Amino acid sequence: MLKETIIPESRDPAFRDMVLKTPVGEKIPTCMQCGICAGSCPVSHEMDHTPRQLVRMVQLGLKKEVLSSNTIWICTSCFSCSVRCPRGIHPTELMETLKPMAIAQGLENKESKFDTVFSGVVRKNGRASEFLLISKYGFMEPGIIKQLPFGISLFQKGKLPLSSYKMEDTKELDAIFKLGENSVEKEKEIKGDNKAEGKDAIGESKDTREETKNMGEETKATMEKAPQETENSDGGKKI
Repeated sequence: MLKETIIPESRDPAFRDMVLKTPVGEKIPTCMQCGICAGSCPVSHEMDHTPRQLVRMVQLGLKKEVLSSNTIWICTSCFSCSVRCPRGIHPTELMETLKPMAIAQGLENKESKFDTVFSGVVRKNGRASEFLLISKYGFMEPGIIKQLPFGISLFQKGKLPLSSYKMEDTKELDAIFKLGENSVEKEKEIKGDNKAEGKDAIGESKDTREETKNMGEETKATMEKAPQETENSDGGKKI
């Protein structure tokens, strides 16, 4: 992964505080970056940022990097990281908290396609259907055609039924999905109100942004000036 210097302008304290105020965010400041979550994750090799890195990015307030990461979509919710964390942090729940934020911001990620298809199939039928899931996802991701020989093999062995079973009553399940939709709509309304007031999507005004930028410039200037003030009277050399 390419490492880039983190500058004050790229940090978003308001986003960090918003995440920390959620139930799952209370213990995030206690993370000691031990890496147990990353080592426990069975799909970390597919992520652009491991769970450990994502938690650190939240601590730093790197809003854009966090919400555009494919990590929150690739997470399989196996809870291995949450169970093993010595600080009691729950990265799995953090992923679920960040998803609606990313959707509300309109940040597209190719990994979110599968999540959208899977949710749609489950909402309509009450359960997952391998055939419907693969066929619908195939139209959105043409590259899956490479798996056609494997799919035919599964079908021939009776492992990929064409018929799909549907729950008799999906009202309760539909209510769960509506709760999620309401959460996303609420995020979008907040984003719209803030935009009308000249603020960013998480409620920080442009004046605050400018103030943060100025503070960064002042800090940089102070650090550059400091060595010149530490010259001793003997040789005039810097300490």
